[in-house]
Amino acid sequence: MLVSELLTLLNKLAPQGLASSWDNVGLQVGNPSRQAGKVLLTLDVTPSVADYAVKQHFGTIISHHPLIFRPLQSVTRQDILTLAENRIAVIAMHTNLDVVPDGVNYALAEALGLIVTGTLSDETGSKWYHGSVTAPPLYLEKLAEAIHSAGAGRIGLYDKCSTRHDISGTFRALEGSNPFLGNQGKYEKVDEVELEFMVDSFNLPAVKQAIKQTHPYETPAVWFAEVQNANPTYGLGLVGTLEKAMKLETFAKKVKTKLKAPFVQLWTAGKDKSHPVRTVAVCGGAGGSLIHKAAAVADVFVTGDITYHAMLESSVPLINAGHFHTEFPVLTKLKSLLKKQDIACAIYPAESHEVGNNLLI
Repeated sequence: MLVSELLTLLNKLAPQGLASSWDNVGLQVGNPSRQAGKVLLTLDVTPSVADYAVKQHFGTIISHHPLIFRPLQSVTRQDILTLAENRIAVIAMHTNLDVVPDGVNYALAEALGLIVTGTLSDETGSKWYHGSVTAPPLYLEKLAEAIHSAGAGRIGLYDKCSTRHDISGTFRALEGSNPFLGNQGKYEKVDEVELEFMVDSFNLPAVKQAIKQTHPYETPAVWFAEVQNANPTYGLGLVGTLEKAMKLETFAKKVKTKLKAPFVQLWTAGKDKSHPVRTVAVCGGAGGSLIHKAAAVADVFVTGDITYHAMLESSVPLINAGHFHTEFPVLTKLKSLLKKQDIACAIYPAESHEVGNNLLI
């Protein structure tokens, strides 16, 4: 498999257009026309990861956090040079992997045994559009299939979603036109069907091209309008339920065990440690900005990187399990998905990672 083909596969899982505007995702080092080879999965690309990839003959690294985040004025970093000199490609899947099904938060919820009921926030780096196009009835299905194949019509756990309306269209073909129906210079009235659908901003160019290539009309009547609501397919953080309620302290210990964290920090928010919890909100990595959303829907919030004042001000119990340990489960999810595609891959061990193996002194 070529690096470009691997990128296409990963983009189906976590489209790059879902990444936040400040993020840097996609191919960061490497030639897309080279063979991807064996794939190493890691949360970060550190010097030790680069050396490990060389010694173990990996051809590509897929990292959650970008190797290159801020613009470089020169390329002198040894890790980047090591990877480039050994022709090892680096692909980053960061905030786009945070907001998709089978991404960071679904892996975290699965590790904690949660039954997912919804997203915590509809925040993503993309926008959602309502599209409409009219066509002759006999050409509608071919057009709809092209539009859906280009990525339109995905809503939550459903795809190929659309609405259709029988309408009457009017037009007059002016001089120089080549009308598919009717005659030049004559006012025409035709039976048509209006096809309406939703499309994410990162699929919009492909959908426009599909319409252009498939529609029989010389100039189709088509429009797109941005909507205020977000596509429920994607979202940051998750809400889920435990099969059985358990004590707050017991659940905190379960989080520590399941995530193999060296420690977790429990903020009870004034509640007793025996307070029962059933509904749980999670956000892998740094989820401090979602505390207020978690407080409105959950009994406890599991995340990482909670600051001192955010903890003091929280009205919902918090379990701070660390940035690294709340994100690490996604690597197992990625490994499973790549294995299904017969792609040889391995996870960089948590105990070998500089952060995953930090020492308590």
